[in-house]
Amino acid sequence: MGNHLAMILLLPLILWSTFQGILYSHATQVEETLMMAIYEGQKEAALQGRYDESIYQTMESFLVDTHGYDPDVIEITGTEDVVPRGERLEVSVTIPQPITHVMDLFRFSDLKDTYTVSKTIMSEFNPS
Repeated sequence: MGNHLAMILLLPLILWSTFQGILYSHATQVEETLMMAIYEGQKEAALQGRYDESIYQTMESFLVDTHGYDPDVIEITGTEDVVPRGERLEVSVTIPQPITHVMDLFRFSDLKDTYTVSKTIMSEFNPS
């Protein structure tokens, strides 16, 4: 009986030690993929002088193909007016927060349900 009680009491710790590293690794991969999608979108937007629907679709499809996100939960907003060379282009991408804890017992911070990254790049568009 004592062995069963010890196993039941240690089960949360066993689960945490088994899955926590994998969950953090996955969250890091999601963040890196998001940064790559934004970087690729920024390069195109800098050349065009604005963000348009094709750039949004490219960024969204990269996230959907890589991590299987539902396209309806990805929110992308950016500077859609044409901006001349030297001005700033801004983009913000919001995706669902990846799971980073095994159980609520091990949730030590107030994480939001979404993960938002905002970036700025200078425009390279020359209107003449």
